[in-house]
Amino acid sequence: MRRWRIPIAFAALLGLAGYVYFFEIKSGEEKQKKKEESEKVLSFQNDQITAMTLSRPGETIRLEKSGGHWTIQKPLPAPPDSDAVDRLLTSLQSMRISHDLGRQPDGSPYNLQNPPVSLELTVQGGKQLPALFLGDDSPTGGGAYARLGQDGQILIVSGAEALRGATLFSLRDKTFFKFDPAKLAGLDLRHDKEEIALQKQEGKWSLQSPVRAPAEDSTMSDLISSLERLTVTEFVEEKPSPETLAKKGLAPPRIKVALHGEEWKTDPQLSVGASDAGSLYAIHPGSGALVKVSDSIEPKLKSSPMDLRKKDLMPIQRWDLESLRITGALPAALELKRRGDKEWDRVSPDPGILPDEPVDILLRSLTDLKAEGFLDKPSAKPGIYGLDPPHAKLEFRKQGEEGSNPSVLEIGKSDGHGRIYVRQNPWPSVLLVQESIWQRASEQIGKVVQEKPQPAASAQSQPASAAIPAKK
Repeated sequence: MRRWRIPIAFAALLGLAGYVYFFEIKSGEEKQKKKEESEKVLSFQNDQITAMTLSRPGETIRLEKSGGHWTIQKPLPAPPDSDAVDRLLTSLQSMRISHDLGRQPDGSPYNLQNPPVSLELTVQGGKQLPALFLGDDSPTGGGAYARLGQDGQILIVSGAEALRGATLFSLRDKTFFKFDPAKLAGLDLRHDKEEIALQKQEGKWSLQSPVRAPAEDSTMSDLISSLERLTVTEFVEEKPSPETLAKKGLAPPRIKVALHGEEWKTDPQLSVGASDAGSLYAIHPGSGALVKVSDSIEPKLKSSPMDLRKKDLMPIQRWDLESLRITGALPAALELKRRGDKEWDRVSPDPGILPDEPVDILLRSLTDLKAEGFLDKPSAKPGIYGLDPPHAKLEFRKQGEEGSNPSVLEIGKSDGHGRIYVRQNPWPSVLLVQESIWQRASEQIGKVVQEKPQPAASAQSQPASAAIPAKK
């Protein structure tokens, strides 16, 4: 008999566990779900909603969804802010009934006789959910008075703030430009009688007018990012008259920006007019509406060619450099090729392996070369600048582009005022650079030439992880 006690006890335990699970836990979960469902003001899933009408005295906003995309139909056709619509629907799902006050013959005490806000939702198949009416906030602070349907119970609901705050402006798409910065091929700026044309080729921006010159990457990135993030702060007038545009400084525009790219059949434009208390009047490129945008973008839109052009002479970031050849600075040419992360091959003179430190110091000194002035209409005789032939020539190649033509800097003579002439091929301008910076770079070129190398054959025989100490 004893041998049956354990199986019997185990079976009893299983039975008890099953009872607890099915009758206590699972039943409790189902009760909780039913309770939560009963507390919902509106029960739906976001993807079920095909239309939404939000009404206030004097204003009706209607949105419809077709093919998975929302559009604003009333009070005017306009693209919506899809994220704002989704957030509103999610907040409606989160609304809960705090108290049920039952049916009341008079909704006036709750401001539900002529409610300030009403909402109608249509689900798939054309079925409408009960209309929701919002009245005053309850004096106890537990939420807002509401009613489902014209004759429904008076409820106190929580989570109605998003519905109260939903307006045409909050639900409307406020993006100014919709574009992919990677596909942008050109950009024109016009302001204060200055016209600037910029072009992007092979991922690099350059000025094409009023001067041909490389553009500063970080400045262009900042400008393009500002245009991409530009948003409408106020829709002033949907169809402004010529008189209104003239009053707002938009006939003609004070500032004009045009974007060029393959993604547009017609290049979008930004027309900016007068300022008004921290804002700028502008014409929305999609709708032609008179709008306001933040005036924080104005300094970028009024950039000058000097602001936009590149002043660093180093054509390649030093960590992206594959090889460097310098001729004219010393009797013998210095040619270096990258060898891993910590070493360089000195091809000439005196071939061998160099540690990274002296070469890195040289590259840092070349990075300090910056243009302080520009001769955008230089003489047709480059010899007067010491550039025919140049006093020194620097050729840079980027990693992964070993077979391409190098980027070239040509160093000319001193201008007699502490600066030297430099030409950056293939650009036509002659640049003026501090002579003292080039002298420091020249000194470091000499140190790299004098650095005692380790013969290549000896280096190849060492383990790959062996470190070659720098000369001290």
